Amino acid sequence: MLLLFLILVVTVNAQSVRKVHLGFPEAWDGDKYKELYCPSKNIPKFLDGYFLCQLSASYGSHSAPAGRKLSHMIDAIGAVGAFHISNGQVTFTAQYYPARPYKIWEFYDRNMTKATVPWAGWSDYNLTAMSKWDQVPPNENSARFHPNLDFWRVGNKVIAGTEAPYWVGYEFDVKSLTNFKLFPFIEENDVFGNPMPNMIPISMAIHERRDSDGTIWGSFSAMNFNEQKFYQGIFTVDDSGIRRVVGMFDYGAWDANACGKDDEYIGDKTLLPGYIHSITTTQNYVILPITSLLINPCKFKEPPLNKNARASLQKGGLWGMDFYDMVPMRFLIFDKNTKQWITQKPFEVFPSMFVTHQLNAYEDTNGNLIADMVVYDSHDPYVKYFYTDFLTSQIYPSTARVLRFIIDIQANRVMYSYLIPQETIAADFSQINHNFDEKPYKWAYLVEHPFASDNTIIKVNVDDPSGVNNKQFKTDPTLVLHEPWFVPRPDSRKEDDGVLIIKALDTAENKGVLLIVDALTMTEIGRAYVPISVPFGFHNRFFSKKELGMPEGLSGIYGASEIKNKFYKTTTPMPTTENGFWSRLVASTRAPTSPPKWVPISAKPVERPRPEEPYPPYPLPITNVVLPAVRSRPETPQPVDKIRLVTMRPPSTISTRPLPFVPPSKTSSPVRQLYEHTLKAFCHWLSKIFKTVVFDHCVEGGNKAIRGYLDVYKQRKTA
Repeated sequence: MLLLFLILVVTVNAQSVRKVHLGFPEAWDGDKYKELYCPSKNIPKFLDGYFLCQLSASYGSHSAPAGRKLSHMIDAIGAVGAFHISNGQVTFTAQYYPARPYKIWEFYDRNMTKATVPWAGWSDYNLTAMSKWDQVPPNENSARFHPNLDFWRVGNKVIAGTEAPYWVGYEFDVKSLTNFKLFPFIEENDVFGNPMPNMIPISMAIHERRDSDGTIWGSFSAMNFNEQKFYQGIFTVDDSGIRRVVGMFDYGAWDANACGKDDEYIGDKTLLPGYIHSITTTQNYVILPITSLLINPCKFKEPPLNKNARASLQKGGLWGMDFYDMVPMRFLIFDKNTKQWITQKPFEVFPSMFVTHQLNAYEDTNGNLIADMVVYDSHDPYVKYFYTDFLTSQIYPSTARVLRFIIDIQANRVMYSYLIPQETIAADFSQINHNFDEKPYKWAYLVEHPFASDNTIIKVNVDDPSGVNNKQFKTDPTLVLHEPWFVPRPDSRKEDDGVLIIKALDTAENKGVLLIVDALTMTEIGRAYVPISVPFGFHNRFFSKKELGMPEGLSGIYGASEIKNKFYKTTTPMPTTENGFWSRLVASTRAPTSPPKWVPISAKPVERPRPEEPYPPYPLPITNVVLPAVRSRPETPQPVDKIRLVTMRPPSTISTRPLPFVPPSKTSSPVRQLYEHTLKAFCHWLSKIFKTVVFDHCVEGGNKAIRGYLDVYKQRKTA
């Protein structure tokens, strides 16, 4: 009984923060590669497009003092990573967004200690450096903030965006990750286009909703300083990028004299708008979840200076909003067809809540609105969980609730229930099959224990809160899994008949991994190995070439013959007197299993990252390339004209005589190296298949067995 208890404890606490600091790099240089080929296996051929990932890519030294490093994921120098998936092949490309913080960081040779954080954000920043950089004329395509939260699609264009503190969107060429420029909405409204002098937009939800006809629905908060009123707005964006404000909800006039101690608003808080991170929609309605994190008009000014007058540092963090425990969650409902609010005043439901992400929403047969969301008791995800000091020292806490809100628009009331058996869970970043947006659905997918190694993706049956039909995807214990994206199989008939595309970081190797998981069974069916590290980030989306208006297949980028050369070309050094090929053949004509050579698809020379360990930490795809084994690498690089190219070809059969067994000796030899490599790879595979097999014990047992065989071999030889 005690043993069973210990097993359960180990299982529950399997997640780890060991080496997760690798996902928060000091100065990531993954953008220096034009395109990286990712060795892969079993990538479904129906996947033809780009899996785009938001990356919080560089922070500065973790040991640097405050004001000389970035400590929050939203602040990190933002980049976009693009997995091009086509015809079963995968390549990876990345590029930093040319925002103002990146430009400053680049100016200081990507050294955050020298840059001293001269911009306001969640991290502590340097006021002196900020005042100097404020004198530099602004660049129209260099925004003040990184668009490193999510992606929108407007027509055939992809927009990278953020919301802190105002919405910033970058348009870019998805194929080449070039031509970054601020996306210009075509404004046909009086708020953004020809703004009224006193009406100022102050925040906009980053997570939009998209109708089947391509219409985007979004929401924003605005303030009229003359009338001292807050408004909640609804806008649409069509495929041509035209933005129209279709609804403005008037919260009412707030009391300018109701500012108390420490800038707390002591007036009627129902007159204040709440923060909205994500909205949701049904076929006929837009649902705005107004959280208990309220916009505070008493803090519409510069934050108070550091108490130390001599210090040039300003404490970073949330300013201009306060979370109120006694303010309930509120809902505003907007009719898409009539363009009218059906809520004369917001619907309320206790207690106070903070909503991060949506699962789905639809209208049931009784006319009720069903809206499923990830909810917290406070705004801790922003003010606590996304700081690097927190994520590198402890597991993401079990504080999220997966709730279903039933909004009765006839009775003007809101009820809620739980979608999982646990009251709280350490999970977020929800996704569904988006073909079921605004429709009754059954399955949702969430990341459990975000940003921790050995975390999982859970599949939740939202129709059965008992959880008996829920499933879990778990993979290598050193992998950190990120937000999945569901892609349905062609001609699929079941809602969950498709695959999940998942970006991961292997903390043992400090290299990225792309996983393809069967959503029906929640088992891995394909994998691609990224030859470099891929930092952590927030959201990911897959865009098919069809929806982006691109030619489908690999021919959309290269010619067919060029593709073959680019994807299968590798190099081996010519034999020399110091570094020759083996003088005799081994019994097998296939090259020993070893980590593939990471060859970037690039015209410019780049240094190949070498494996950190002499044997692969997980089974790697074995190509059909037959390469002679080499005793060692040359100490000096070979001239370019001495390099011999080896292209993809079927293995040839070589007739050889059987070779005598050569046992491993204490001296290093090619045969001993091959033996040790094979033994370790075999033991690593065994430990993955059989949980009772321990890698170190397996290797030790293998060495003992071969030594025992040697003794018997010597006795028989001398007899």
